[in-house]
Amino acid sequence: MASARDIQRRIKGVRSTGKITRAMEMISAVKMRRAVSAVMNVRPYAKSVLVVLRQLAMVERSESHPFLTDRPVKKAIYVVIGSNRGLCGSFNSQVSRRLRTVLEEDRGREAEYVTIGRKADAMVRRLGGDIIASFPDILPAPEVSKIRPIAKLLVERFLSGETDRVVMVYTDFVSVLSQVVKVRALLPIVEKDVLKALHEMYPDTGTDEAVRSDAEYVIEPSSKEVLDGLVLQLLTMELYHGVLESNASKEAARMMAMRNATDAAKDMVSGLTLAYNQIRQAKITAEIAELSAGKAALEN
Repeated sequence: MASARDIQRRIKGVRSTGKITRAMEMISAVKMRRAVSAVMNVRPYAKSVLVVLRQLAMVERSESHPFLTDRPVKKAIYVVIGSNRGLCGSFNSQVSRRLRTVLEEDRGREAEYVTIGRKADAMVRRLGGDIIASFPDILPAPEVSKIRPIAKLLVERFLSGETDRVVMVYTDFVSVLSQVVKVRALLPIVEKDVLKALHEMYPDTGTDEAVRSDAEYVIEPSSKEVLDGLVLQLLTMELYHGVLESNASKEAARMMAMRNATDAAKDMVSGLTLAYNQIRQAKITAEIAELSAGKAALEN
């Protein structure tokens, strides 16, 4: 049985840990507010990107372009977005589980990976995946200029025929208590994939007249020239949106993990304090009993 001094040391250690987790919770709360603000600001643009992509997908009816052609998938690239550090609850493990499920569904295809975040890199390596590029330095301060090289890499490999499909695995921020891992098809631009992404982002978008418009479009100077430049910009925006959503989800998960750790530290301190008081009381009772026995012996 632990002595009173040992329990006192443990109480001191747990209290110190609780102070650290409380400070980390407050820091994560500040970061989360900033990240959520960035996500809310970019969501209208992300929606507009999907609407434009849907309109581009309609061009497939009259134009043939690699970006718009849904060809047989023999090889796919998975863009996996995780975090750079741990201490964020089940954030990274949820991404890993979803990725495993997707790979199981896509069994038979050759897979390559582009990872954003050190934890994403580590989880893919544990799966034995072939990582063609890793970008751990984007997450601390996401910027469109940092995302553009990723989009360029994906476009080049898709147009060259080195891959037939590009998929992004990221975490969508729903609320502080809820973050959902989602899978979004980026290339080729297929109408059903775009409508699915729109419906996930805004459930009521499916009835929007702008989205389901069947208007004909005139593309100048040519569809190929326009698409070659436009798709790169749209893909960059989709990736940027995914990174911001994942960042907000990560900070929310970390804040809740630190809050739970702080609460657990408080509960542990309460339990240890009760155990310390019981030992102290037992010691006092034993001393009183010894004094009473000594007094009784002297009187006899």
